[in-house]
Amino acid sequence: MPDSTRLLELALKGLEAERAKIDDEIAQITSQLNPRPATAQTATAGSSTPLKKRRMSAAARKKISEAMKRRYAELNSGKRQSAGSRLTEAGRKRLSDLMKKRWAEKRRGKSR
Repeated sequence: MPDSTRLLELALKGLEAERAKIDDEIAQITSQLNPRPATAQTATAGSSTPLKKRRMSAAARKKISEAMKRRYAELNSGKRQSAGSRLTEAGRKRLSDLMKKRWAEKRRGKSR
């Protein structure tokens, strides 16, 4: 049993060394692809330093709000407004009379 434990420990050390080597290579390639400092990437990868919260100024929020309002107004301007109810007064009265008749029958116990 001690031989297999020792073997597993050595295998673990070897794999950890390979992982460190691969992480270094990934960092090199990433830095070549993205010349900016990778502070956000390293912080999310397990660093204990929290990311600084980025806050938007009131002027920037207002600018974005106005842009979105213009965008939605433009999108909705092409839509035609609903024509409202297409039911005429006579049709509305006919439906009302039918409903009154149905409810009266139901109250009398003569439902369909």
